[in-house]
Amino acid sequence: MKKMTLRKLFGGLCCAAMVMFAASCAQGVDDETWTSGVSGVQLESPAADAIAFSLATDASGNEQVKVVWPVSMGAGGYEVTVYNVNDVDNPEIVVDHEVVDGCSLLFPLSEDTNYEVSVLTLGNEKYNNTGAASATTVPFSTMIGGQTIPAGTEIGQYITDWMVAHADEYAAAMASDPNFEWAFDLERGAAYTLDVAAQTGLVPVRLRGTLGNRPVVTVGEAGKLSPASGLKIKNVNFDCTKMTSRALIEMDFSRTDVPLTPKGQMACEKPIRIESCWVKELTTSLFNISDGAWGISEFRMSDCLVQLNCANKDQWHTFINGWSGTGYVNGQKGASWYGGILKTYVLNSTIWNRYPSASVGNKNYFIRFSNQSIDKCFGTYNGVFEIKNSTLVRMMPNKDFGNNIANKAQYVITFEDSVFHDCYRLQKVKRGGTLVMSGNTIQGIRNSVDSTDKSTFATESDHGFDESAIDNAILDLTAENGGVNFTPLTGNGDPRWLN
Repeated sequence: MKKMTLRKLFGGLCCAAMVMFAASCAQGVDDETWTSGVSGVQLESPAADAIAFSLATDASGNEQVKVVWPVSMGAGGYEVTVYNVNDVDNPEIVVDHEVVDGCSLLFPLSEDTNYEVSVLTLGNEKYNNTGAASATTVPFSTMIGGQTIPAGTEIGQYITDWMVAHADEYAAAMASDPNFEWAFDLERGAAYTLDVAAQTGLVPVRLRGTLGNRPVVTVGEAGKLSPASGLKIKNVNFDCTKMTSRALIEMDFSRTDVPLTPKGQMACEKPIRIESCWVKELTTSLFNISDGAWGISEFRMSDCLVQLNCANKDQWHTFINGWSGTGYVNGQKGASWYGGILKTYVLNSTIWNRYPSASVGNKNYFIRFSNQSIDKCFGTYNGVFEIKNSTLVRMMPNKDFGNNIANKAQYVITFEDSVFHDCYRLQKVKRGGTLVMSGNTIQGIRNSVDSTDKSTFATESDHGFDESAIDNAILDLTAENGGVNFTPLTGNGDPRWLN
């Protein structure tokens, strides 16, 4: 069997797929073309080396994997099954025995994913042709190259030293391939520490754990992940009990060589993403641009459990902080007072603060930008802020939900099917942006629900949460669903509580 990576894919496989696809068939070919006079035979599934992959974009702009195979004359179609086998012990079905009347299929593309794709040729009763005895199964991978960090390592210095040592090599790679990224792999179920900043520089980096048995990174006081370009974290658990840095992910403003936005801020053109991660006892921000004036193209968190123990008494500890009170640009203090995030996504996640609601301060927001005029950073207002299928608890109970969010209609704010429990004045994110709201519920505890919130953003409802249980809801990194339960009476929010 062959294993195809995304890098190898574009080294010739894509061209081969195009030629093969053009020479074989397309969706909806009629029976006469299929049969071509073949009848009364036992058919075979396509040969493994004849199944090819390429990338495509669907009508909604989402990247897809396209699998193609040659026509089997006389076939009655094909049955295709696709599995995500990142967790080899628990494969996940992506495409479930789909019958295809043609020679190609699209399925969703996920980064850092190993797939198994099987294609079974079906019989054709009309022409007395029997289906293949077995399917042909081939692997396909979107994994990129990376370095495995040995279990027990302090990863901050390790990552920093590695990136410095390979700086020239990776700069050359980026010059020849603008999509170049490097990955660090953490061993399955292993323990690590993060005691100093992991500075990844101008190279987009992935930090990868293993689905089903995530590694645990214990973060020390000065520990943090400190990128100056894109960063993607997947399947890693973090214990932040001792951490005092401004954020788990804090942008590195110390560099003097960061590319600039059209308007003169430091540009992070590659996305910052955290996916399928658990974060325990966070006392500060999850993401923070800190002292730098940054234009962040995208911040996305999905399928995460993030538990805070945040007093909300320091203005730097906003959960998603795109505000800088200092304005550094490549070493120059106060060079720009603009900055923010063009696209922000919170998806299928639960975020809660166990700090007692009655004692919480009023210094932080859930999200904050440097200025409403994000066009002065990005040259456009065409951004988004989305919260979908998520559960937010005590975020933030005694402070406006947002500050300095973009103020033009081109900026679209979408909250859907989400729980806002003890969250105050959601309406402060609307400063002229376009609102899309549906299926949300809100309950006030520290403060009563704002009138605009319950008329525009969400339906006032009793979620049925026990406040004393929230006070003690410390994330257990060893327990199913973190040992907590945020199942609402309202039937919305993070899907993990509804299944």
